[in-house]
Amino acid sequence: DQGSRTDGAEGAALLAQAGAAFRDALEVYTRDAHPVHWAMTQENMAEAERARADHDSCTDPRPHLEAALAHVTHALEVFDPDHMPYNFNKATALRQKIAARLSDLA
Repeated sequence: DQGSRTDGAEGAALLAQAGAAFRDALEVYTRDAHPVHWAMTQENMAEAERARADHDSCTDPRPHLEAALAHVTHALEVFDPDHMPYNFNKATALRQKIAARLSDLA
């Protein structure tokens, strides 16, 4: 959140740090050992990439949005609509927003 609220290179650096922290978390929260935490981290990575795409320093949002779409799609492989409806609905809404944003770039 701080990276999104901070303009310029400083904000971009904070968002990059967030992405790196989530990637590091995936070394601990593997899909096999911790599927729910893995999926939540994937969703957080999607949010971080979307924030990078929306940041004032971003000159090409497409790669960040494509990465965000991949991450949220991974999360939805775990978030079962019957057993985790809140997570499933939240991630589905995020995926729709990201896909719409990508469509707008075309």
